[in-house]
Amino acid sequence: MTINPAFGGDFGGPSAVENRLADESANFGLEYISVGVISPNGSNGNSVNRASGLVQFYGEWDLLDGDGGIIFKIGHRHSYTDTPVSDLSFADDLTGGPEGIGYVGSIGSIYTDVGFLVSNLHWMQRFNGGNTSVKIGWQDVTDYVDAYALANPVDGFNNLVFSTGSGSMGIPDEGVLAISAGHMITDNYYVVGSIADANGQSEDIFDGFNTAFNDGAYFTTIELGWTASQEQIYTDNVHITLWGFGEDTRHSNATGEGGKGINFSASWFATDNIMPFIRGGFSDGDVAIYDKSISVGIGYYGLGKPENTLGLAVNWAETNEVAFGGDEQYTAELYYNMQLGKHVQITPDIQYIKNPAASSEDSALVFGLRTRLFL
Repeated sequence: MTINPAFGGDFGGPSAVENRLADESANFGLEYISVGVISPNGSNGNSVNRASGLVQFYGEWDLLDGDGGIIFKIGHRHSYTDTPVSDLSFADDLTGGPEGIGYVGSIGSIYTDVGFLVSNLHWMQRFNGGNTSVKIGWQDVTDYVDAYALANPVDGFNNLVFSTGSGSMGIPDEGVLAISAGHMITDNYYVVGSIADANGQSEDIFDGFNTAFNDGAYFTTIELGWTASQEQIYTDNVHITLWGFGEDTRHSNATGEGGKGINFSASWFATDNIMPFIRGGFSDGDVAIYDKSISVGIGYYGLGKPENTLGLAVNWAETNEVAFGGDEQYTAELYYNMQLGKHVQITPDIQYIKNPAASSEDSALVFGLRTRLFL
């Protein structure tokens, strides 16, 4: 698989704006995604379901002949049911909402009901012939932290354990004030670092001036990696990510102590179509869902037709002991992303969860369907 970077695609992951658009001076995209999930194994033994939608308008404007420009992504997230898909896992069970599945984890983390939000609004500057890039402004840190080719819940895995951080990383909101930089040390080795506002909210980005400069709580990362080439940085890639999360933020799950940890990832094309991967991490503190998490899986590109992708993965995780008791959970997910024509994708998805920690059930099946319309 080749991901064609635009003017700023040096270290933005596959879900980053610049890597979802063509290589031109000004690019814009519009998409609407609807997601429905259903499980016969609610936390009290009943059938449960959720449905959500989101619309996103995104783009880049190259103002310096390939060396710099503006990146933006705005959208609206809403629920068709009483609560959104993101709350099915265990949020509703803990807050007195409708019955969920009691799974201490995150399914469809971006499919919320927060309404209007800004995920990206920043300047990207390139140096050193494109080998160095710097971003300043409101950013989604998952665009470049612990990135790999199947991490985007729009058209990749829907469970967080197979996405950014593997569930063992505390992650701030999208659209928080941040400074990030990436540099190709050699043709194969790279480094990416960032510092971001740990208390910012994507629904109110201008409050970020208050939280970033007055609260003094930050999400910091440093990532060292190897890639077969800069063009293959999200597929043939091995990296280690160190992260830290400030104290007393609204992302703390128990004591307010914040957190820190280490994540790792290795992915590569074993054949022209099959990309196996192993990913995971270890955390300390109360901001990550898991203290330990390890995932293995494959992506099969071009199954049925060149645009289609199948993903299959399994995960073992130990829930955060401080916040959720340290229980073991097992998760598996299978999805098949199919492109119909030029502007439609359909993605059926099935997940199996063994030992959902906040449920009376021994296991849970979750069936999902995503529909994406895009221009």
